[in-house]
Amino acid sequence: MTPGSRCFHFVRPGWVWAAAWFGVALSAGPLAAHPVSVSRAYVYVSPEQATVRLEVFLEDLLLFHNLRPNQQDFLEPDVIRRGIELHKQFLAERFVVRDVSGNRLAGKLTEVKLFEMPDEGVPLAELMAHTLTYQFQFVLEAPPEFLTFSQQFTDEEGIIPSEMKLVLKQENAGAVQTAELRPGDIETVRLSWTNPPLSPQASEEERAGWLERQKEETLGITSYSSVYSFLYIERHEVRHEILIPLLTLEESVLIARDDDEILDLAEQDAARQQIEAYFRSGNPLEIDGRVVEPVVERCDFYGLDFKDFAQRAERRDVGLASARVGIILTYATASVPQSVRLTWNRFNNYVWAVNMVVFAFDDITKKTLSRLGNNAVFEWSNPGYTNPPRPEPVPVQLPSPARWSVPLVSVGCLLAMPLAGLVLWLRGVSLAACLLVAGGLALAAVAAWPLAQWETADPWAPVPQLSPDEARQVFAQLHRNTYRAFEYQAEDDVYDALATSVAGQLHRQLYLQIRRGLEMQEQGGAISRIRDVTLLEGSSRPLPPQDAGDARGFRYHCRWDVAGTVEHWGHIHARTNQYEAVFAVEPREDSWKITQMEVLNEQRVKFETSLRGL
Repeated sequence: MTPGSRCFHFVRPGWVWAAAWFGVALSAGPLAAHPVSVSRAYVYVSPEQATVRLEVFLEDLLLFHNLRPNQQDFLEPDVIRRGIELHKQFLAERFVVRDVSGNRLAGKLTEVKLFEMPDEGVPLAELMAHTLTYQFQFVLEAPPEFLTFSQQFTDEEGIIPSEMKLVLKQENAGAVQTAELRPGDIETVRLSWTNPPLSPQASEEERAGWLERQKEETLGITSYSSVYSFLYIERHEVRHEILIPLLTLEESVLIARDDDEILDLAEQDAARQQIEAYFRSGNPLEIDGRVVEPVVERCDFYGLDFKDFAQRAERRDVGLASARVGIILTYATASVPQSVRLTWNRFNNYVWAVNMVVFAFDDITKKTLSRLGNNAVFEWSNPGYTNPPRPEPVPVQLPSPARWSVPLVSVGCLLAMPLAGLVLWLRGVSLAACLLVAGGLALAAVAAWPLAQWETADPWAPVPQLSPDEARQVFAQLHRNTYRAFEYQAEDDVYDALATSVAGQLHRQLYLQIRRGLEMQEQGGAISRIRDVTLLEGSSRPLPPQDAGDARGFRYHCRWDVAGTVEHWGHIHARTNQYEAVFAVEPREDSWKITQMEVLNEQRVKFETSLRGL
């Protein structure tokens, strides 16, 4: 069982049951190594209290309380009894239980179980053959989700080493779990009162179900002392997210703080600068063969009770023993990366290996980085991901409007016929001659009919319009283009892509409307990645006369869903918003564009958190 990843649990109440479980441990013989403090802590946790039995060898009294043997190298009974009394305070001070906030719980000594003491005392050679049991009770205000244990069973100079075996059982659980504690070690235990560990006799199917429920409860972050590393490779950025215990980090980073158990806000702010500098200058990352300097997107401090690390942490004091630091480093790219290389060089005495999860677009890779050998490097090559294609304009394709063709010469000849006849008649020309001239003009009109044609729009013909199906197709393409524009990162690129489908005056309104809809306030205003846009229903009608727009345009009333996600540390926050709006679509030069928008309704229809690859 790795330190910090414990979820300890018990089945029958009382120490009668526990004795059956602990019998094997109690029968262990004395250790030969000297001088080493060897002890055992048996913890039984109910919703109301934690009962701790500390079992120590008689030798500890000699090691820590300067007891003097007599001339025969015996510890006499009075000396032993004095040591027993001194050790009560020693254990009360040196064995520490903390709650979820890192506050130390007050324990009350309820019993001391002695061995049968010979009248002459105990020879020094037999001190490891005798044990003492001190029982403490810790009252709990509520069923605990977390308890943190530590021991400092050593002398003031830290010369005497100590080893403690911690065994914990939760009421109504089916198994005990154990850990080894050395001086200064911190062991955090998670207790689930709805999904306690199963008994050793549970089937594989039951165990698989239990593990799945545990993963859901903890959102995949099950260890409280491990370092988590997540590398995201996306179209326009590479992102490295690290979750690390504060005490592990303190081995490498100088963190100025008071000598207490709480890291307050002022101390966090000062520590944040040191931590950011430490990671900015380490773990070099190359994109397409070039080292890229990171930007620190966030550096937060988390307590034990914080599960969803994709959210921004509330600023509050955290317990030093259980605090974790989450830091996000982003590396900008001009286009889809072709290669990424990360070298982890931030190892220390507590971090010898790091398990990394890599999310490269939709692919998931797991890699263990180690300071041993040549295993501290992760490399990725692009298998074929490309930049998104730019949105294409939607061309205007309408039926040609009805037109009139006027033969100017022929019309002129026909208009000249009565005028010429009247003039000739008034001048006394014979009727036959007048008719002859009129006939010539008529023949000229017929002959010139194909010539000098002048075309004009039919003033009585209706304006050409798209059919309902055609309007739906045009709007669907324009609507899709507006959201595809947000696949770009830079604001100028987004505006350029929007210009393909949106008229200039509407650019900013539509940009702000869509961007606001993509913000997840639960994630500190992070912009979600668009996963899907679905037009649910829509209908078109001609532009009303009062709109004074292009008569060929149309209004489109529709309802649609936008599904977006924000992902950090393997947690996916998915949200679906539904919108209802009326748009105006008109020809602009040779392409259709959205020229007006009126949002009628906006509501969230879905929000959920899931895991990816943990």
